[in-house]
Amino acid sequence: SAFQKALQWYQNRQYQVARGLFSAVKSKTDDIDTEADCAYYMAGCAIRLNEFGADALMEDFVKQYPESSRRNTAFATTGDYYFENGKYQEALKWYTMAEEKNMLPQNPETFNFRKGYTLFHARKYGDARPYMEKVEHSKKYAPEAAYYLGYIAYNANDYEKANTYFSTISEDKKLNTKLSYYQADMNFKLGNFQKAIDFGTKQLATADRQELSQLNKIIGESYFNLKQYKEALPYLKAYQGERGRWSHTDFYQLGYAYYKQEDYENAIGQFNKIINGKDAIAQNAYYHLAECYLKTDKKQEALNAFKNASQMEFNAQIRQDAWLNYARLSYDIGNPYQSVPEVLNAYLANYPDSGYTEEIKALLLDAYITAKKYDAALAFLQNEKTYDSDQTYQKVAFRHGLELIGERNYREAITYLEKSLTQPHDALINTRAAFWIAEAQYMLDNYDEAVIGFKDFAQRDNATQTPE
Repeated sequence: SAFQKALQWYQNRQYQVARGLFSAVKSKTDDIDTEADCAYYMAGCAIRLNEFGADALMEDFVKQYPESSRRNTAFATTGDYYFENGKYQEALKWYTMAEEKNMLPQNPETFNFRKGYTLFHARKYGDARPYMEKVEHSKKYAPEAAYYLGYIAYNANDYEKANTYFSTISEDKKLNTKLSYYQADMNFKLGNFQKAIDFGTKQLATADRQELSQLNKIIGESYFNLKQYKEALPYLKAYQGERGRWSHTDFYQLGYAYYKQEDYENAIGQFNKIINGKDAIAQNAYYHLAECYLKTDKKQEALNAFKNASQMEFNAQIRQDAWLNYARLSYDIGNPYQSVPEVLNAYLANYPDSGYTEEIKALLLDAYITAKKYDAALAFLQNEKTYDSDQTYQKVAFRHGLELIGERNYREAITYLEKSLTQPHDALINTRAAFWIAEAQYMLDNYDEAVIGFKDFAQRDNATQTPE
């Protein structure tokens, strides 16, 4: 028959010829079913010929022939045509109309998978999930459904569920193309760093350019978190950044990996790229930059870096450690910003209960003496209620008294020598102080006091042991 001839042309994909024949049959037939079938196939030809208005023809078919046996599959089969030709947006439109008009497809399993896929392709992951869940146990679609459900869970940061889905399709070569990438990323975010490395290195050989960069970051950071800094370095360096730009964290991690490998010059180069920031990463960078400068004997640069780290409050422990090193270096090489005693006193004020208090106090006392700030040194010692501090007080007062004698400042010398006598822990220093007080009185023409002083000195048992 003419209808069968037209159908044969249709099945052979000769849609232009088939449409003409279906049109001829439709115009001549008195049978409503044949007319409806012709209208259905004519709309199908128009769709497959990509003609303008073809979609409307199929919709018109459903409206005009509500009793047609082909009505129930019209929208779904049209969706299938578009799906099979990779036109997923158009397919989604027809699959949606099929459901809205309660047209049950002949193959619900295929319909659910394809509807789910078109929604997935449109990035409507929440809408796609229930369709994929309907076929996750299907013999035909289970692996693909597991893949897409795994990705949907991955995209929602539900990595445990994503891992469960992905683990069921690990042997499927077709789906395995990007599977290792997702598994590497998920395991990294879950803190399973060795697994992230294993999956990531597996994927490197087949990764595209963008994926390759991200995999290098995942592998590099995983090694970094495992404190395997030597292994981390090549991957951290290979990362291309987000849209070609590195973050402060990226520079810090590469710098720290260099630092742990004792490659201090390269570490300095990386840390210096991020120290202008105002965050915890910058504070860490300043601190480790200072340590790198110390290792390369650049003490002034180290002082500056420790100073900056000590002024940032993001990490209390790093701030305290930086303060300590800033104080030590200030004592060691001097400080261009403020006096050494000021720095040391500031540390003691900020951290009075640290385990380094006695060390800093000793440095402070020496700094006072070196700067010839004897009054400050003695005032400091008076506040220290230990036997050692009393002995030191005696020595400092006596030493300054002798310096003043040398400067012929006899009155001031007597004041300090008498201060040394208030802490008579060292008998020899006590005897020497008595002699020099008498000598100063003599130089001031206070002869009576001088005579008394000299007699006192001569009568002491250890007078002969003194250099005087």
